[in-house]
Amino acid sequence: MGSFPMRFLLFTFATLLPMSASDPDLHPLGKAIAPGEIEFTLRGAAQRGAPFGVYFVYRPYREWDVIKRRRLNLPFGPWAGYSKGDGLISTQREESDTVRREFTASGNEASFTVPLHSPTEGRENYQLAEVRLVSGPAGTLEFKRWFEKTPALDRGFGLACTADSLNGKLRETGLNASPLRGGLPLWPSLRKVDLELAPVQVPTVQVWESRAKHHWDGWRQKSPEQWPGGQSIVLRHIGGPTVWRENEYHVFPRGDAPAVERPQPPEGVLVGAGLEVFWPEGDTLEFPEVIFGRPVDVLAVPLAAVPARFRELLAQSVVLRPGAEARSLTRDEWEEMGNVASTDKLPSKVELVPGAGDKTVLKVSRGRLAEPWLCVFGANYDDDRRVILTSMVLNPTRWQGPLPE
Repeated sequence: MGSFPMRFLLFTFATLLPMSASDPDLHPLGKAIAPGEIEFTLRGAAQRGAPFGVYFVYRPYREWDVIKRRRLNLPFGPWAGYSKGDGLISTQREESDTVRREFTASGNEASFTVPLHSPTEGRENYQLAEVRLVSGPAGTLEFKRWFEKTPALDRGFGLACTADSLNGKLRETGLNASPLRGGLPLWPSLRKVDLELAPVQVPTVQVWESRAKHHWDGWRQKSPEQWPGGQSIVLRHIGGPTVWRENEYHVFPRGDAPAVERPQPPEGVLVGAGLEVFWPEGDTLEFPEVIFGRPVDVLAVPLAAVPARFRELLAQSVVLRPGAEARSLTRDEWEEMGNVASTDKLPSKVELVPGAGDKTVLKVSRGRLAEPWLCVFGANYDDDRRVILTSMVLNPTRWQGPLPE
């Protein structure tokens, strides 16, 4: 241990010199929450006799409550540790406190109590920011959207909020719309949560997967083009002239991103169109990443003659709606799309054929394709009450934009 003058010198440097740390990640509410507890009962979220884990995440709401440990980095002596990256003074910040608890379910419900202030000694000024339940039936369930007062949520979410309680049936896959954006609500006066899980099995309906295309396999792609509500990725293979543009619509918007009521893809992209294929040459085209979790129906319309109502419903499918899964419509809306669709038949042949191994490949034969056509694939789910969609535009012309290198 150093002498008194050296210890005093270390203290003086640590308190007077500028800090090198970045701004803290404080509590999302930005103000104090009164002490108390929230009782949680989540029906259908556990299995009798099986364990389930709960994580309580606490954060301070004021900068001066953040626990900091400062270190003097000297370039010499027993305290040597200075580097240009750390600076003379480095600061370690504890911006959160995570408490994990494990419980055993006595029935099919997950029941537990969460203190609103951290139970960890020395972190009493850290207050509840998030509750995460991890179990077999529920997967990961997150309570993380803080409101200053009791929220007034759209009835479509299936949740009822009073000053001190949260009740209702929870459709986990229907939480994407604002203001929840994928997370369940919390507010200062909440003291009791009683929810029943209503799980929905949503089938996968996929035609294309850009993440399965790799540089070492000859694929080239441009950096994603961001736009309100999504992004576009342009890809090509060095072995041919075909270009793919995948339009991804955000399913889980970032919590700090501005709310987007309706996605706004680049000019010329039909809202709701997922994949555009610019296919100037070749007799056949294959899509090896196709996944149809259930039998699909296909609607085909010439792009230049898409009926207004068809266009409106396709755009509606990518609008995040309370209680509804992303890229879905009600069964009635899907049938309405079919009723207003053109009666012309797709001039190309689209079929599922066996691929390598046990895979299935979607194969498109050019046929008489002479103009862009829109194909929409839909699969029923939720006891035939809803339809999950994906779509593709087949364009027989060459891509006119810059190519990925």
